[in-house]
Amino acid sequence: MKKNYFWVFFSLIILGCTYNFKGFSSRNIRSVAVPVFENKTSQYELESKLTKSVIDAFIQDNRLKVLDKSNAESILTGEILQYKREVFSYDDKENVKDYKVEVMVKLTYKDKSGKVLLSKELSEYYLYQVNETEESCVDALCSKMSLSVLKTVIE
Repeated sequence: MKKNYFWVFFSLIILGCTYNFKGFSSRNIRSVAVPVFENKTSQYELESKLTKSVIDAFIQDNRLKVLDKSNAESILTGEILQYKREVFSYDDKENVKDYKVEVMVKLTYKDKSGKVLLSKELSEYYLYQVNETEESCVDALCSKMSLSVLKTVIE
């Protein structure tokens, strides 16, 4: 019986030492290009705000260097599929209290040979009160979405 425990323990040690998570280091990807996202909504300038926010997130994170398309080892494209603004809550007199804005984005992440490494749709929302502007809310929503994009691509 002790012999069996020894081999189980020994096997776990060997497997534990050889197993690792394959990340970007194994793919040798050190840079990314982020062209302006395609805006399929009627929300004005959403594509430029979101793209800038995504690029800023990658720069701040510093794991992938942001380069132009011709020099980058990978490319991240995005399509803004949906933008919604709707009432979220009312006060006791049936006046609008809060709004909810939501954005849905389709991401495609490829290596320089064109091989798709990731294809995914992401959705984020942000709540804001009646006394706030929708423009400031869109900025906050883009910031929130950019962190989701970064996390999705890096992890």
